[in-house]
Amino acid sequence: MRNLLINGAAIVAVGVLVVLAGCGRQEILEKAPVVRAVKVVTVGGDSAQSRAFPGMVEASDQVDLSFRVGGPLIEFPVLEGDFVTKGQMAARIDPRDYRIRLDAARAEVERAEADFRRYSALYEKDAVSKAQLDQALAARDVARAQEEDAAANLDDTSLRAPFSGRIAEAFVENFQDVSAREPILSLISVTQVKIVVDIPENLVARFKATQRESRFVARFDAAPGQEFAARPYEVATQADPRTQSFRVTFTLPQPEGINVLPGMTATVVRYPPPGESIEIVVPAVAIFADETGSPHVWIVDRATGAVERRSVRTGKLSDTDSIVVLEGLVLGEDVAVSAVSRIRDGMTVRPIEEVSGL
Repeated sequence: MRNLLINGAAIVAVGVLVVLAGCGRQEILEKAPVVRAVKVVTVGGDSAQSRAFPGMVEASDQVDLSFRVGGPLIEFPVLEGDFVTKGQMAARIDPRDYRIRLDAARAEVERAEADFRRYSALYEKDAVSKAQLDQALAARDVARAQEEDAAANLDDTSLRAPFSGRIAEAFVENFQDVSAREPILSLISVTQVKIVVDIPENLVARFKATQRESRFVARFDAAPGQEFAARPYEVATQADPRTQSFRVTFTLPQPEGINVLPGMTATVVRYPPPGESIEIVVPAVAIFADETGSPHVWIVDRATGAVERRSVRTGKLSDTDSIVVLEGLVLGEDVAVSAVSRIRDGMTVRPIEEVSGL
């Protein structure tokens, strides 16, 4: 009986210790700071800040080259991607038959000229009629034209680049029989780069009004950290019915040191003209209402993760996912754009996925 009492007391004591330990652990958990990962953006301006438009590089000049005459290829020294200069030979067909035809045409010219000289002398002696002399003259002119045509055909056995550029595609192989006008290769100009972007319809009016005063630069993944001056070349007059955006074409000289080719992705950035009004914008998801219904945002200190609730005065929607903030924010501050309803004063957060340029 005594042993049972002792064992029971021990069990009770252990239970008390477990309960106390559990309470202590709960107190520690309650006092531990809550760290929540949140997405953060840097406050930017809708007008005065740069705005980026993704685009695609297209060939400024692209032609399919073909021979004016047909025959078997005997020289095809260029490959896809090769650079050629204006006038450089890119392909040649066997000139043998065309050289024979030229020799025959030259012989015919010599015969026709001799006939014309003979008929001219006879005409002076009234031995032939004027009609016969005219016929000899016409035969000589026809022979000369045929000689010129044969010489041109012989020259056309060489296919030369009409401008300096890069071989985009080859359609045939060497030693293949090709026909006149059959595409042989595609040549693209490399002196100019053309970038096509789509601008939303709610921005195109401002774009058109300020394109002369604005500064535009192009960025390429092939040249990280570099910007190249670009200029608007053409603005579509009608929106794409599927995307409700306007196609805008920019041009710029071929950048030195990188090989920009059609099909590459690019980004065109607009820097506004001096004095353009500033509208501070944030993603609409950054705005939340407090107990009174007033709009607020969470300001995040990137260094410490501390958050501060800030009252703001909002304006119109700037586009589909941003809202204008009239009061309460300054450019460069960081605001939370995720989990805003679960953040509390005094909480420490971990900023992630920084987004800029809004």
